[in-house]
Amino acid sequence: MDHFGIFSLLPSILALALAIWSKRVVPSLLAGILIGTMMMDIQNNGVIHAIIFSIINMFGAIAGHPADPEAGIRGMGLVKGAGRAELIIVVFLLGAFIGVLNKSGGAYAFGKWLSKKVRGEKGAQLSTAVMGSSLFTSAYFSSLATGTVFRPIYDRMNISRAKLAFFLDSTSSPINVLVPISGWVAFMGALMVDNIPSVEDPIMGIAKTVPYNFYNIVILIIVYLYAAGKIKDFGPMKRAEERAKKGINAQSEIAAAKEENNQSSSEKSSLNGTVSDMVLPLGVSVAILVFLGLWNYTVTNFVDVPTVPLNGNKMLILSFSIGIVIAFIKYTSKKLMSAHEFLDELFEGSKTVILGGVIIILAVTLGDIMRAGAPEGIGTALYIKEVAAGVIPNSIIPVAIFIISGFVAFSMGTSFGTWAIMMPIGVSLMIATGGDPFLAAAAVLSGGAFGDHSSPISDTSIMSSVGADVEHMEHINTQLPYALMAAGIASVLFLISGFVF
Repeated sequence: MDHFGIFSLLPSILALALAIWSKRVVPSLLAGILIGTMMMDIQNNGVIHAIIFSIINMFGAIAGHPADPEAGIRGMGLVKGAGRAELIIVVFLLGAFIGVLNKSGGAYAFGKWLSKKVRGEKGAQLSTAVMGSSLFTSAYFSSLATGTVFRPIYDRMNISRAKLAFFLDSTSSPINVLVPISGWVAFMGALMVDNIPSVEDPIMGIAKTVPYNFYNIVILIIVYLYAAGKIKDFGPMKRAEERAKKGINAQSEIAAAKEENNQSSSEKSSLNGTVSDMVLPLGVSVAILVFLGLWNYTVTNFVDVPTVPLNGNKMLILSFSIGIVIAFIKYTSKKLMSAHEFLDELFEGSKTVILGGVIIILAVTLGDIMRAGAPEGIGTALYIKEVAAGVIPNSIIPVAIFIISGFVAFSMGTSFGTWAIMMPIGVSLMIATGGDPFLAAAAVLSGGAFGDHSSPISDTSIMSSVGADVEHMEHINTQLPYALMAAGIASVLFLISGFVF
């Protein structure tokens, strides 16, 4: 048998149920891998052997084995191919790069410069949206840095901090999903390569989902329309704004001055950087990545020139490495950091992404087990194809995937965990019914972002509350109507796209 029938769904269902119940992604993914490897061992060696060797088999799957197309071996886990090792390098380089950029204080300087351009409430709100959208290296850092800069400005203008939290949350996460060079690119790229057969390059795979990533596009449009005054306050947000305009819960002059002192302390703890300390290293890194991407993916389609021998992961490694070198030269030459301090910050930054790296490794391993047929896997994708082909119309699959992913992410409080579990299921179902796998992948990405955006246990939403210094449930309650409005529009667009594409 190439699959285990309906039991082929067991690892994914178990991982999903445990994730919703426990709110813990890593143990849930481990449980899914454990059940999958036990099923494979039961088929080959019996129940007793599967139980005795369960732990060894689980970690053996995570370590994996190389792919061998000539022998018909798909490969699994960390050593499946060079791309997996490159992926982990990308994750740690990105964490290190973000670490030194954050420590330099350049982002705070950028925000301070931007805040000086503020003219009135609309200017403050639009500036918040611009800064929140610009810091796409890290959703956490975007919320904290932007919140630190704009809290005293919003207090002086009697704009509610709930509105500030909405702008922080609704720019920091969506922009990371849409920009193929964001802090989340490594994880999203791995999911594209592993789940869509036609994708060999992670950046290209992510880029192809962007036009269909309706929730993240719509919520960003809503943010800018709302900031510009084109969409009015309504629901709990309107009441929060009315209280702020009356001075209720607004900061007094003394409190505002204290906030500015706190801001200054934060800037000092992150060094006294300038705008160029963030813009130059990040700008060079982005420029290199854009140039290489345009050369390989666009120029060579129109001009008979050779491609650069770099895939998406290698492009990211090169661009981040050069960005780090530029930062090192700039920061040490102006004595912002010593060489020793710079290396320490690189190390500290890389430590912050360890959990993300673990989630990526477990997610791709569970996906390997589900996609491969027995005996190398459990054949979940093959079972879905067998059952769904000709039965489920692909026109309704995108909106269904979006809604289910949104529910899962709301329950778990994480987009990453939702993507890890839902991507193999959603894409396999779409391929089985003859639909566009990029549309299905975008539905998973959008649904995960929507649920994460709306969940009171979401880490990114909590960081937005911290960044705005507002009571967390007030942030969730005031933001929810706008998130639901964006989700409603996105649902219609996914439904239409299902019929069109």
